[in-house]
Amino acid sequence: MSQPVSEGVSNPLVKTEPLNPLKNPSYPQRVHVHERAHWQAVLKSCEDRISKAGQKLAVVGAGPNRATFERLYAQMLGARDQVAAAVRRLPTETGGLYEEDRHRLEEGVAALDRVFKRWEAL
Repeated sequence: MSQPVSEGVSNPLVKTEPLNPLKNPSYPQRVHVHERAHWQAVLKSCEDRISKAGQKLAVVGAGPNRATFERLYAQMLGARDQVAAAVRRLPTETGGLYEEDRHRLEEGVAALDRVFKRWEAL
C-alpha cells in the first residue's frame, strides 16, 4: 500500500541548525568591516588638509588670484566628498563593489593631491 508523502515516516534523528532570521544565507559575508578605522583616518587626513586650505582662503584678500583659490578650494571639497562617500560604503561592500569603491577612494585622494599641488604653486 502506498501512503501520501505528508503522512510518510520522517527521520526524527536528523537535526538542523535554527536559521537566523536576521541573516540572509545567500548574501555574502562582510569581510572588510575591520577596515573602517583605517578609512576614517584617510578621510580625517583629507579634511585636515582642506581645513588648513580654508583658513588660507579666508586670509587671502580680494585680488586677481582670489577666484583661482576659490575654484581650487571648491575642487578640494568635491574630492573630499568623493572620498567621504567611498569611506562610508567601503566597510560594508563585498566583491566587485568593494574594489570599485576602493578605486573611487584612491582616485579621490589622488585628485586632492593634484589640486593641492596647484594650490601650493600659487
